Amino acid sequence: MSDRFISITDTVRAAIQEHALQARPSECCGLLSGANGLITDIHPLHNDADKPETRYFATPEELFAAMRRIREAGQALLGVYHSHPRTQAYPSASDVEMAFYPEAFYFIISLEPQVELRAFKIEDSRIEDVRVSVTNI
Repeated sequence: MSDRFISITDTVRAAIQEHALQARPSECCGLLSGANGLITDIHPLHNDADKPETRYFATPEELFAAMRRIREAGQALLGVYHSHPRTQAYPSASDVEMAFYPEAFYFIISLEPQVELRAFKIEDSRIEDVRVSVTNI
């Protein structure tokens, strides 16, 4: 485990879980924003992947619209999230390929064998575990 950490509100954590449960058996995906190392907002995106049960993909148009909303709110992109409906919360090879934002934390929520939310830094194909602090604000 690294000494890196990110804070997320309990409301956002619950919203990620709800999005994952509603999307299953497909993966869900979205962006997370906030300020000063605290994620306070969720921006769910539509999964347009060819095989949404095992991959996620958001259209550039949807990504740009979400990024615009984040900027207009005076926030920063802090995270990208997606679900693993049937596998553990650890980045797959395709997740590493899709890690286009090295400054972001990558959150994966697993639904089986139990619900588990984990975060990672993914840069140059290196995966680093990140501690997640859930706060009630």
